[in-house]
Amino acid sequence: MDITKKLYLLAVLLVIALGFFAYHEGLLSENKGKASALKRAQLEQTLDKVINTEGEDKKDSFLSQVPEMRLAGKYRAAKEEEGKTFNVKRRPDAKKIKIDLPLGEDDADRELKERNERIKNVQAVLSQMREEPVPPLPEGFFSARVNPYLMYREYYPMTDDFKALISTMHTSFLKRAAPFSILADIKYIFMMIFKTRGMYSAYTKRPDWSGGSADVMGQSIYLMEGVNFKSNFMHELTHIYYDGFFEPTLTPRWLSEGFAVYVQSLYQTPQENEWLNVFRLKFAKEEYIDLEDFLNVKTLDGYEKTEVAMWYAQSYSLVKFLFEHYGKDAFYQFSKNLKEGQPLGRAMFRAYGMPLNSDKALEIAWQSNLRKKMEGPAK
Repeated sequence: MDITKKLYLLAVLLVIALGFFAYHEGLLSENKGKASALKRAQLEQTLDKVINTEGEDKKDSFLSQVPEMRLAGKYRAAKEEEGKTFNVKRRPDAKKIKIDLPLGEDDADRELKERNERIKNVQAVLSQMREEPVPPLPEGFFSARVNPYLMYREYYPMTDDFKALISTMHTSFLKRAAPFSILADIKYIFMMIFKTRGMYSAYTKRPDWSGGSADVMGQSIYLMEGVNFKSNFMHELTHIYYDGFFEPTLTPRWLSEGFAVYVQSLYQTPQENEWLNVFRLKFAKEEYIDLEDFLNVKTLDGYEKTEVAMWYAQSYSLVKFLFEHYGKDAFYQFSKNLKEGQPLGRAMFRAYGMPLNSDKALEIAWQSNLRKKMEGPAK
């Protein structure tokens, strides 16, 4: 066989091989697409089941998991507006899902607004409040000191087990929240723990559904006893340290609440985090609050309760993405850049590099990460 025939035969074999591989690859791609569509359909069914079959008791359980609708620093300017709505992005084919969370009236910032009128200089107020003595021990309360806490507890004695619990949780938090926990200027933390709702409301002026609140300027935490004590404690403790890191500047609202909910979620059961997973599925299907609207939120007064819950869940989701995908060292640098007054795009770029150099880039990266994880179990 001469060289020409050999080359011709080789070319024919090559064309046959390429055709075979192309056909085989097409089958694989088609099967992969069918498998992906099947998994997405199963997720749709799971989501429908969560939304449509839960009883009233299950709905009520969401109430204690949604963090307080408040401004963590208690010194931010707020202006109440009625009837506001977010611009919620949806895919054209996105299935609309109704989520009814009975959150109660959002009046948690009322005391803040009255206080804002009296504040003229943040630095002076910080200095003055930290020099004020703690309230006298009320009747029916027990007290104890557990570094760095001065604690007042209603009805229940300060047992060694309880003090050990507070100490263990504080140590655990310091490890998770480093280096913010190292750099925050915390002299001591005053904590009041209430058994009766009436006493809690009298001290905090919070709504009936509230289980905890924090005064970052006064470095004080107020908590209700109950099954959510540990997670509420971690949520409010995060505000004390993380927002304290930003003083006297203001922590971006979404970052403050997102990080607090993220830390809180680490101390909750999968059932207690179910409300976050419900919204996670919505976000992964490209149904979420327009990022420009979301980032510009200063107060949640006037928004619908479901939208408030979505805003908190979206804050959590974005912080979880930044903290876990890029690491806590980069998250610290990002926070430090914001504290120094850098705009969002520059703060992200100097902490994370490309492509995170704008709010749109953050939106694309966050959505891409959600889609990749959608087929796996929620974590």
